[in-house]
Amino acid sequence: MRIVVLFIVAMVSWVTSAQALDKPNLSSFGAWPVLHEGRIKTMDGFARSVFYDISGKEKLDDITAIEWLTNTLFDPSSTIPKPFIAVGKKSILDLPERESDLYSMAEVMTALDPYQDMVIALEKRDPNEYSASQKDLMQVYHAVSLYNQIIQSFSAVLPLHGQERSYIDGGGEIIQRDLIATGGKNNTLLKIIPTDNPTAPLISLWESIATDTNIGYANEIKIMAKAWNEGNYAMWNDLAYDMGYNTEIAEENSFRLTVENIYISYPFVTWIIVCYVIALIVFYYSTAASLIAIWLGFVLHNAVLIMRVFILARPPTGTLYETLLFGSAIIVMVGLLVWWVNKKQNILPLICAGSAAFLLFVSRGFIQGDSLNVLVAVLNTNFWLSTHVTCIIIGYGFCIITAMVAHVALAFHVPDIKKTMLPLALCALLFTSVGTLLGGIWADQSWGRFWGWDPKENGALLIVLWLAWVLHGRVSGHFKERSFAAALALTNIMVAVTWFGVNLLGVGLHSYGFISGIAWGLGSFIVIQIVIVLFLYFLPQLRKRHA
Repeated sequence: MRIVVLFIVAMVSWVTSAQALDKPNLSSFGAWPVLHEGRIKTMDGFARSVFYDISGKEKLDDITAIEWLTNTLFDPSSTIPKPFIAVGKKSILDLPERESDLYSMAEVMTALDPYQDMVIALEKRDPNEYSASQKDLMQVYHAVSLYNQIIQSFSAVLPLHGQERSYIDGGGEIIQRDLIATGGKNNTLLKIIPTDNPTAPLISLWESIATDTNIGYANEIKIMAKAWNEGNYAMWNDLAYDMGYNTEIAEENSFRLTVENIYISYPFVTWIIVCYVIALIVFYYSTAASLIAIWLGFVLHNAVLIMRVFILARPPTGTLYETLLFGSAIIVMVGLLVWWVNKKQNILPLICAGSAAFLLFVSRGFIQGDSLNVLVAVLNTNFWLSTHVTCIIIGYGFCIITAMVAHVALAFHVPDIKKTMLPLALCALLFTSVGTLLGGIWADQSWGRFWGWDPKENGALLIVLWLAWVLHGRVSGHFKERSFAAALALTNIMVAVTWFGVNLLGVGLHSYGFISGIAWGLGSFIVIQIVIVLFLYFLPQLRKRHA
């Protein structure tokens, strides 16, 4: 794999070297190593993360995150007048009404000025106590602060207005130099200067100047800034490449950064969804073609998970987005395994592919710029991520498969599918029960108690009790075939409430998973699911009446 990736990098480098010299080579600059959020990532990944925090979008129609970042770093005056800062509809700021929710730095700073005292007061309060308008206000304030950090990151080496010299060369009047120094004093966001300190392998340009660390690197950035502002992109491209690939940090992390650059540069998840959707479309015409599409999507699905594991050095189950990515892969894997054992079950892989495509589509709503997130301390343990969380997500996967098979069993007379409901439900109960017990052990180690009736703990128990009740009802004879299928079909609701619903409560020790803005979506899903199950359950009677 390493040889293949290095070959691709070599080919890309050859192609980019042949680019027109009058254009900046942003791919080289995007490959620079950056220390951000506790790990070394690419400049492109850093750009996506910061741009999302500021604009609420991964990119805009006319500019990408790395284009915005490069322009803002080397020529701040080119982006300040343009609308990049997202402002919520409930904002109290006095801003002109427009279709877009994006405003320029100049507009937002002017609108924020009357609310400085309110911002200072709100910073001292618990964010959970903010009203909707206060949340919008603080979000805009933090976006402006972040934007300012980016603008000031290279201010020490940028040519001063009307001069060739920069701050680092002694340029500017005393007042101007004091303003630049004040802005850069606590500028630590963009950490790109290598050091000999293993605990802080990269520092910001201003930190480098303040501590006289690796000033040669700072001078190289100064030359890049001068070349950029003079339109000398040939020189800028050469320096961007040399400083991105020929440093010790870049060499130590080259393969991982290359994999990360590939991962964030291509819409792999979209391709996977397309494969699964194609499988659904062509199944009517060719079962073989449908299975090929599912296998292709599954292979690509696993490649994405493997890349995430390699980049982050942990199981791909640490965030809500990752659990959806991993859980959907488990669903497809189970469908293919059942088909491999019993070729008559060719409808099951299709059901699983459709379910996986839906989960992957939903997962897009939980990506926030750079999805390769560093975990909070409570989750930062590979052992429990590999056991408890993985086991729970596998259980969720079996629950969803069971529920979807039950839907098909209610709608159509497919004997082979009906036979799989019971074993699938038992597997779902097994994994969710074991996962819940492992979670209790983890809680005991982390918080000193096995069970505390926390919302997420209650959610996990809800699925276990639901499955146990349904299975017991089948064994005792209280549930006949159709009522058993209907009850299993409603398992989707239990999974949705546990996976997403408990996060809306905003209480409990599991505060790392709280989300907002999905209440209407979750409520709609529950109502629609109940209507579908009731319709399918009474479908035979409706058919008889219209016969």
